[in-house]
Amino acid sequence: MKRREPKKRKKLFQRPEGHAPATELAIPLPASGHTAPVRVTTMRYCTESLIERDLTSPSELAGLRQPGTTLWINVDGVGEPHWLQSIGETFGLHTLALEDAVHVHQRAKVEEYGDHLFIVVRMVAASDRLSTEQVSLFLGPDFVITVQELPGGDCLDSVRQRLRTNSGRLRRGGADYLVYALIDAVIDSYFPVLERYGEDLDALDATADGSSPEVLDRLHVIRQELLQMRRAAWPHRDALNELLRYETNLIAEGTRVFFRDCYDHSIQIIDVLETQREMCADMRDLVLTMVGQRTNDIMRVLTIMSTIFIPLSFIAGVYGMNFDTQQSPYNMPELAWKYGYLFSLGIMALTAGGLLVFFYRKGWLRRQKTSNGH
Repeated sequence: MKRREPKKRKKLFQRPEGHAPATELAIPLPASGHTAPVRVTTMRYCTESLIERDLTSPSELAGLRQPGTTLWINVDGVGEPHWLQSIGETFGLHTLALEDAVHVHQRAKVEEYGDHLFIVVRMVAASDRLSTEQVSLFLGPDFVITVQELPGGDCLDSVRQRLRTNSGRLRRGGADYLVYALIDAVIDSYFPVLERYGEDLDALDATADGSSPEVLDRLHVIRQELLQMRRAAWPHRDALNELLRYETNLIAEGTRVFFRDCYDHSIQIIDVLETQREMCADMRDLVLTMVGQRTNDIMRVLTIMSTIFIPLSFIAGVYGMNFDTQQSPYNMPELAWKYGYLFSLGIMALTAGGLLVFFYRKGWLRRQKTSNGH
Protein backbone atom coordinates (compact mmCIF):
# COMPACT_ATOMS: atom_id res chain seq x y z
CA MET A 1 0.00 0.00 0.00
CA LYS A 2 1.40 3.35 -1.01
CA ARG A 3 2.30 5.54 1.90
CA ARG A 4 0.12 8.63 2.12
CA GLU A 5 1.82 11.96 2.65
CA PRO A 6 0.55 13.84 5.70
CA LYS A 7 -1.93 16.53 4.72
CA LYS A 8 -1.01 20.09 5.52
CA ARG A 9 -3.46 21.70 7.84
CA LYS A 10 -4.92 24.98 6.76
CA LYS A 11 -3.96 27.81 9.03
CA LEU A 12 -7.16 28.94 10.69
CA PHE A 13 -6.26 32.10 12.54
CA GLN A 14 -4.24 34.41 10.35
CA ARG A 15 -4.41 37.41 12.65
CA PRO A 16 -1.29 37.83 14.81
CA GLU A 17 -1.64 36.94 18.47
CA GLY A 18 -2.61 39.94 20.56
CA HIS A 19 -3.74 41.94 17.53
CA ALA A 20 -6.47 44.38 18.53
CA PRO A 21 -9.75 44.06 16.61
CA ALA A 22 -10.46 46.86 14.20
CA THR A 23 -13.14 49.14 15.62
CA GLU A 24 -12.83 52.22 13.46
CA LEU A 25 -12.88 52.51 9.69
CA ALA A 26 -9.67 54.48 9.86
CA ILE A 27 -7.76 51.43 11.14
CA PRO A 28 -6.28 49.50 8.17
CA LEU A 29 -7.50 45.95 7.71
CA PRO A 30 -4.85 43.30 8.39
CA ALA A 31 -3.31 41.28 5.57
CA SER A 32 -5.19 38.11 4.65
CA GLY A 33 -2.25 35.93 3.69
CA HIS A 34 -3.41 35.70 0.05
CA THR A 35 -1.29 37.29 -2.67
CA ALA A 36 -3.45 36.81 -5.77
CA PRO A 37 -4.65 40.05 -7.40
CA VAL A 38 -8.21 41.16 -6.71
CA ARG A 39 -10.88 41.61 -9.36
CA VAL A 40 -13.83 43.89 -8.59
CA THR A 41 -16.94 43.80 -10.79
CA THR A 42 -20.25 45.62 -10.45
CA MET A 43 -23.76 45.06 -11.78
CA ARG A 44 -26.28 47.87 -11.34
CA TYR A 45 -29.74 47.01 -12.50
CA CYS A 46 -33.43 47.74 -12.45
CA THR A 47 -36.33 46.22 -14.36
CA GLU A 48 -35.45 48.17 -17.54
CA SER A 49 -31.65 48.21 -17.63
CA LEU A 50 -28.45 46.51 -16.52
CA ILE A 51 -24.97 48.05 -16.39
CA GLU A 52 -21.85 45.94 -15.81
CA ARG A 53 -18.43 47.36 -14.99
CA ASP A 54 -14.98 46.19 -13.98
CA LEU A 55 -13.40 48.53 -11.46
CA THR A 56 -9.68 49.24 -11.61
CA SER A 57 -9.39 51.74 -8.76
CA PRO A 58 -11.20 52.26 -5.42
CA SER A 59 -11.90 55.85 -6.49
CA GLU A 60 -14.50 54.48 -8.95
CA LEU A 61 -16.70 53.34 -6.06
CA ALA A 62 -18.14 56.81 -5.58
CA GLY A 63 -21.40 57.39 -7.41
CA LEU A 64 -22.20 53.74 -8.07
CA ARG A 65 -25.42 53.85 -6.05
CA GLN A 66 -28.32 55.31 -8.01
CA PRO A 67 -31.92 55.79 -6.83
CA GLY A 68 -34.32 53.13 -8.05
CA THR A 69 -31.57 50.61 -8.82
CA THR A 70 -29.91 47.69 -7.04
CA LEU A 71 -26.14 47.50 -6.95
CA TRP A 72 -24.13 44.28 -6.74
CA ILE A 73 -20.40 44.56 -6.12
CA ASN A 74 -18.41 41.33 -6.33
CA VAL A 75 -14.85 41.20 -5.00
CA ASP A 76 -12.87 38.18 -6.21
CA GLY A 77 -10.05 37.58 -3.75
CA VAL A 78 -8.94 39.14 -0.48
CA GLY A 79 -5.30 39.73 -1.32
CA GLU A 80 -5.68 43.52 -1.43
CA PRO A 81 -7.33 44.68 1.81
CA HIS A 82 -7.37 48.33 0.67
CA TRP A 83 -10.24 47.45 -1.68
CA LEU A 84 -12.39 46.27 1.21
CA GLN A 85 -11.25 49.26 3.24
CA SER A 86 -12.50 51.62 0.54
CA ILE A 87 -15.75 49.69 0.06
CA GLY A 88 -16.35 49.76 3.81
CA GLU A 89 -15.80 53.53 3.98
CA THR A 90 -18.02 54.17 0.92
CA PHE A 91 -20.95 52.03 2.05
CA GLY A 92 -20.60 52.40 5.82
CA LEU A 93 -19.81 48.76 6.54
CA HIS A 94 -18.75 47.77 10.02
CA THR A 95 -15.02 47.04 10.23
CA LEU A 96 -15.52 43.93 12.35
CA ALA A 97 -17.55 42.46 9.48
CA LEU A 98 -14.87 43.52 6.99
CA GLU A 99 -12.24 41.87 9.15
CA ASP A 100 -14.25 38.64 9.15
CA ALA A 101 -14.43 38.86 5.36
CA VAL A 102 -10.63 39.08 5.21
CA HIS A 103 -10.02 36.27 7.71
CA VAL A 104 -11.50 33.43 5.71
CA HIS A 105 -11.81 30.81 8.46
CA GLN A 106 -15.39 31.80 9.36
CA ARG A 107 -18.24 29.34 9.59
CA ALA A 108 -21.62 30.17 8.06
CA LYS A 109 -23.30 32.86 10.15
CA VAL A 110 -25.52 35.97 10.09
CA GLU A 111 -24.76 39.20 11.95
CA GLU A 112 -26.70 42.44 12.05
CA TYR A 113 -24.94 45.81 12.04
CA GLY A 114 -27.70 48.39 12.13
CA ASP A 115 -28.38 49.36 8.52
CA HIS A 116 -26.80 46.28 6.94
CA LEU A 117 -26.50 42.52 7.43
CA PHE A 118 -23.32 40.49 7.24
CA ILE A 119 -23.74 36.90 6.02
CA VAL A 120 -21.10 34.22 5.62
CA VAL A 121 -21.62 31.08 3.53
CA ARG A 122 -19.16 28.46 2.35
CA MET A 123 -18.95 27.38 -1.28
CA VAL A 124 -17.65 23.94 -2.28
CA ALA A 125 -15.80 22.83 -5.38
CA ALA A 126 -14.44 19.41 -6.30
CA SER A 127 -11.91 18.64 -8.99
CA ASP A 128 -9.25 16.18 -7.84
CA ARG A 129 -9.79 17.05 -4.20
CA LEU A 130 -12.57 18.84 -2.38
CA SER A 131 -12.05 22.48 -1.46
CA THR A 132 -14.24 24.99 0.34
CA GLU A 133 -14.24 28.74 -0.07
CA GLN A 134 -15.70 31.48 2.08
CA VAL A 135 -18.20 33.87 0.49
CA SER A 136 -19.09 36.96 2.54
CA LEU A 137 -22.23 38.95 1.74
CA PHE A 138 -23.18 42.45 2.86
CA LEU A 139 -26.86 43.27 2.46
CA GLY A 140 -27.88 46.92 2.48
CA PRO A 141 -31.09 48.73 1.52
CA ASP A 142 -30.16 48.93 -2.18
CA PHE A 143 -26.84 47.14 -2.48
CA VAL A 144 -25.25 43.71 -2.11
CA ILE A 145 -21.50 43.23 -1.73
CA THR A 146 -20.00 39.76 -2.08
CA VAL A 147 -16.41 38.98 -1.13
CA GLN A 148 -14.99 35.67 -2.34
CA GLU A 149 -11.95 34.10 -0.77
CA LEU A 150 -10.20 33.21 -4.04
CA PRO A 151 -10.29 34.73 -7.52
CA GLY A 152 -11.45 32.48 -10.32
CA GLY A 153 -14.51 30.42 -11.07
CA ASP A 154 -17.51 30.28 -8.79
CA CYS A 155 -21.08 28.99 -8.73
CA LEU A 156 -22.64 32.46 -9.14
CA ASP A 157 -22.57 32.59 -12.95
CA SER A 158 -26.17 31.36 -13.08
CA VAL A 159 -27.25 34.43 -11.09
CA ARG A 160 -25.27 36.73 -13.40
CA GLN A 161 -26.86 35.11 -16.45
CA ARG A 162 -30.35 35.54 -15.01
CA LEU A 163 -29.65 39.22 -14.45
CA ARG A 164 -28.37 39.63 -18.01
CA THR A 165 -31.35 37.89 -19.59
CA ASN A 166 -33.89 39.41 -17.16
CA SER A 167 -35.36 35.98 -16.50
CA GLY A 168 -37.55 35.29 -13.50
CA ARG A 169 -38.18 37.97 -10.89
CA LEU A 170 -34.53 38.66 -10.03
CA ARG A 171 -34.36 42.14 -11.56
CA ARG A 172 -37.81 42.94 -10.26
CA GLY A 173 -36.83 42.01 -6.73
CA GLY A 174 -34.72 44.08 -4.40
CA ALA A 175 -31.33 43.55 -2.82
CA ASP A 176 -32.77 40.98 -0.40
CA TYR A 177 -33.97 38.81 -3.29
CA LEU A 178 -30.52 39.02 -4.87
CA VAL A 179 -29.00 37.79 -1.59
CA TYR A 180 -31.47 34.89 -1.63
CA ALA A 181 -30.46 34.01 -5.21
CA LEU A 182 -26.75 34.10 -4.30
CA ILE A 183 -27.17 31.97 -1.16
CA ASP A 184 -29.40 29.55 -3.08
CA ALA A 185 -26.69 29.18 -5.76
CA VAL A 186 -24.08 28.46 -3.09
CA ILE A 187 -26.30 25.93 -1.31
CA ASP A 188 -27.26 24.20 -4.55
CA SER A 189 -23.57 23.86 -5.50
CA TYR A 190 -23.34 21.11 -2.87
CA PHE A 191 -25.71 18.79 -4.73
CA PRO A 192 -23.48 18.00 -7.78
CA VAL A 193 -20.57 17.26 -5.44
CA LEU A 194 -22.74 14.96 -3.33
CA GLU A 195 -23.99 13.29 -6.51
CA ARG A 196 -20.41 12.60 -7.56
CA TYR A 197 -19.61 11.05 -4.18
CA GLY A 198 -22.77 8.96 -4.43
CA GLU A 199 -21.66 7.60 -7.81
CA ASP A 200 -18.19 6.85 -6.43
CA LEU A 201 -19.67 4.98 -3.47
CA ASP A 202 -22.00 2.98 -5.74
CA ALA A 203 -19.05 2.03 -7.97
CA LEU A 204 -16.97 1.01 -4.96
CA ASP A 205 -19.89 -0.96 -3.54
CA ALA A 206 -20.12 -2.96 -6.76
CA THR A 207 -16.42 -3.87 -6.69
CA ALA A 208 -15.62 -3.77 -2.97
CA ASP A 209 -14.30 -7.31 -2.58
CA GLY A 210 -11.33 -6.27 -0.48
CA SER A 211 -8.87 -7.56 -3.07
CA SER A 212 -7.27 -4.18 -3.73
CA PRO A 213 -5.82 -1.74 -1.20
CA GLU A 214 -6.93 1.11 -3.49
CA VAL A 215 -10.51 0.48 -2.39
CA LEU A 216 -9.68 1.28 1.22
CA ASP A 217 -7.58 4.28 0.16
CA ARG A 218 -10.47 5.71 -1.88
CA LEU A 219 -12.95 5.12 0.94
CA HIS A 220 -10.62 6.90 3.34
CA VAL A 221 -10.35 9.92 1.02
CA ILE A 222 -14.13 10.08 0.47
CA ARG A 223 -14.76 9.85 4.21
CA GLN A 224 -12.34 12.71 4.89
CA GLU A 225 -13.89 14.90 2.20
CA LEU A 226 -17.42 14.17 3.38
CA LEU A 227 -16.35 15.21 6.86
CA GLN A 228 -14.94 18.43 5.41
CA MET A 229 -18.21 19.05 3.59
CA ARG A 230 -20.15 18.37 6.77
CA ARG A 231 -18.15 21.00 8.65
CA ALA A 232 -18.90 23.48 5.87
CA ALA A 233 -22.58 22.62 5.37
CA TRP A 234 -23.83 22.08 8.91
CA PRO A 235 -23.63 25.74 10.09
CA HIS A 236 -25.77 26.85 7.10
CA ARG A 237 -28.83 25.38 8.75
CA ASP A 238 -28.41 27.45 11.90
CA ALA A 239 -27.44 30.58 9.95
CA LEU A 240 -30.48 30.40 7.66
CA ASN A 241 -32.77 29.65 10.58
CA GLU A 242 -31.39 32.70 12.36
CA LEU A 243 -31.83 34.79 9.21
CA LEU A 244 -35.49 33.79 9.04
CA ARG A 245 -36.04 34.97 12.62
CA TYR A 246 -34.43 38.38 12.15
CA GLU A 247 -36.83 41.29 12.51
CA THR A 248 -35.32 43.64 9.98
CA ASN A 249 -36.59 45.92 7.25
CA LEU A 250 -33.76 44.74 4.97
CA ILE A 251 -35.66 41.51 4.15
CA ALA A 252 -39.17 41.81 2.79
CA GLU A 253 -41.83 39.43 4.06
CA GLY A 254 -42.29 38.01 0.57
CA THR A 255 -38.60 37.11 0.36
CA ARG A 256 -38.59 35.12 3.61
CA VAL A 257 -40.53 32.36 1.86
CA PHE A 258 -37.57 31.85 -0.49
CA PHE A 259 -35.10 31.80 2.38
CA ARG A 260 -37.18 28.99 3.89
CA ASP A 261 -36.57 27.08 0.66
CA CYS A 262 -32.80 27.56 1.16
CA TYR A 263 -33.20 26.31 4.71
CA ASP A 264 -34.96 23.17 3.45
CA HIS A 265 -32.16 22.58 0.94
CA SER A 266 -29.53 22.88 3.67
CA ILE A 267 -31.34 20.25 5.76
CA GLN A 268 -31.54 17.99 2.71
CA ILE A 269 -27.79 18.38 2.12
CA ILE A 270 -27.04 17.47 5.74
CA ASP A 271 -29.26 14.37 5.48
CA VAL A 272 -27.50 13.22 2.30
CA LEU A 273 -24.11 13.89 3.87
CA GLU A 274 -24.93 11.82 6.94
CA THR A 275 -26.25 8.99 4.77
CA GLN A 276 -23.14 8.95 2.60
CA ARG A 277 -20.83 9.08 5.62
CA GLU A 278 -22.64 6.06 7.08
CA MET A 279 -22.41 4.27 3.73
CA CYS A 280 -18.69 5.00 3.59
CA ALA A 281 -18.14 3.69 7.12
CA ASP A 282 -20.26 0.59 6.43
CA MET A 283 -18.40 -0.15 3.20
CA ARG A 284 -15.06 0.25 4.93
CA ASP A 285 -16.18 -2.18 7.64
CA LEU A 286 -17.43 -4.56 4.95
CA VAL A 287 -14.11 -4.47 3.09
CA LEU A 288 -12.15 -5.06 6.30
CA THR A 289 -14.52 -7.91 7.21
CA MET A 290 -14.07 -9.49 3.79
CA VAL A 291 -10.29 -9.19 4.07
CA GLY A 292 -10.48 -10.85 7.48
CA GLN A 293 -12.81 -13.53 6.09
CA ARG A 294 -10.41 -14.24 3.23
CA THR A 295 -7.55 -14.54 5.72
CA ASN A 296 -9.66 -16.92 7.82
CA ASP A 297 -10.41 -19.03 4.73
CA ILE A 298 -6.72 -19.30 3.94
CA MET A 299 -5.87 -20.18 7.51
CA ARG A 300 -8.66 -22.78 7.56
CA VAL A 301 -7.30 -24.49 4.43
CA LEU A 302 -3.79 -24.51 5.85
CA THR A 303 -5.04 -25.82 9.19
CA ILE A 304 -7.00 -28.61 7.51
CA MET A 305 -3.97 -29.61 5.44
CA SER A 306 -1.81 -29.60 8.56
CA THR A 307 -4.41 -31.63 10.45
CA ILE A 308 -4.51 -34.24 7.68
CA PHE A 309 -0.75 -34.58 7.46
CA ILE A 310 -0.18 -34.84 11.22
CA PRO A 311 -1.50 -38.47 11.48
CA LEU A 312 0.16 -39.33 8.17
CA SER A 313 3.47 -38.07 9.53
CA PHE A 314 2.86 -40.12 12.66
CA ILE A 315 2.29 -43.30 10.63
CA ALA A 316 5.35 -42.60 8.47
CA GLY A 317 7.38 -41.94 11.64
CA VAL A 318 6.28 -45.24 13.18
CA TYR A 319 7.35 -47.20 10.13
CA GLY A 320 10.56 -45.30 9.96
CA MET A 321 11.83 -46.72 13.29
CA ASN A 322 14.84 -49.00 12.91
CA PHE A 323 13.71 -52.15 14.68
CA ASP A 324 15.41 -55.41 13.70
CA THR A 325 12.75 -57.91 12.65
CA GLN A 326 15.27 -60.77 13.04
CA GLN A 327 15.59 -60.22 16.77
CA SER A 328 11.90 -60.65 17.65
CA PRO A 329 8.71 -61.60 15.80
CA TYR A 330 7.04 -58.58 17.40
CA ASN A 331 9.47 -56.04 15.94
CA MET A 332 7.20 -54.79 13.17
CA PRO A 333 6.55 -58.08 11.40
CA GLU A 334 4.71 -56.20 8.62
CA LEU A 335 8.04 -54.85 7.44
CA ALA A 336 8.85 -58.32 6.17
CA TRP A 337 5.33 -58.79 4.80
CA LYS A 338 4.87 -58.90 1.05
CA TYR A 339 2.10 -56.26 1.14
CA GLY A 340 3.47 -54.19 4.04
CA TYR A 341 4.18 -51.13 1.91
CA LEU A 342 0.70 -51.15 0.34
CA PHE A 343 -0.78 -51.73 3.77
CA SER A 344 0.87 -48.59 5.20
CA LEU A 345 -0.23 -46.50 2.20
CA GLY A 346 -3.76 -47.79 2.62
CA ILE A 347 -3.82 -46.80 6.29
CA MET A 348 -2.63 -43.32 5.33
CA ALA A 349 -5.29 -43.01 2.59
CA LEU A 350 -8.07 -44.19 4.89
CA THR A 351 -6.94 -41.78 7.59
CA ALA A 352 -6.84 -38.83 5.20
CA GLY A 353 -10.20 -39.78 3.65
CA GLY A 354 -11.81 -40.22 7.04
CA LEU A 355 -10.62 -36.81 8.15
CA LEU A 356 -11.93 -35.17 4.95
CA VAL A 357 -15.35 -36.78 5.45
CA PHE A 358 -15.37 -35.63 9.06
CA PHE A 359 -14.43 -32.05 8.10
CA TYR A 360 -17.05 -31.99 5.34
CA ARG A 361 -19.84 -33.12 7.65
CA LYS A 362 -18.80 -30.44 10.12
CA GLY A 363 -19.09 -27.87 7.33
CA TRP A 364 -15.48 -26.81 7.57
CA LEU A 365 -14.79 -27.48 3.88
CA ARG A 366 -17.77 -25.48 2.61
CA ARG A 367 -17.24 -21.73 2.18
CA GLN A 368 -20.02 -19.55 3.54
CA LYS A 369 -21.41 -17.16 0.90
CA THR A 370 -21.75 -13.48 1.75
CA SER A 371 -24.88 -11.46 1.08
CA ASN A 372 -23.50 -10.18 -2.27
CA GLY A 373 -22.84 -13.75 -3.50
CA HIS A 374 -19.05 -13.81 -2.99
